[in-house]
Amino acid sequence: MLCETCNIQIPSLRRRAVPHATTCVRCSTERAHIGFMDWHHKTAPELVMIPAEQKENIRRAKRIAQRSR
Repeated sequence: MLCETCNIQIPSLRRRAVPHATTCVRCSTERAHIGFMDWHHKTAPELVMIPAEQKENIRRAKRIAQRSR
């Protein structure tokens, strides 16, 4: 599958990770996110995604993750 923007081959690893992707990583318009596991409920941890530009929320999530381990 070729990128809609630059017409280079989209790597198979990206296609497996994001099956609906129509662009390569370089041409993607998606914003970067940082993920953390929320372990407050032991039987059902939850993945929390925070936009990379929200530095204060990332700092808080890191402190919470350190305390919950």
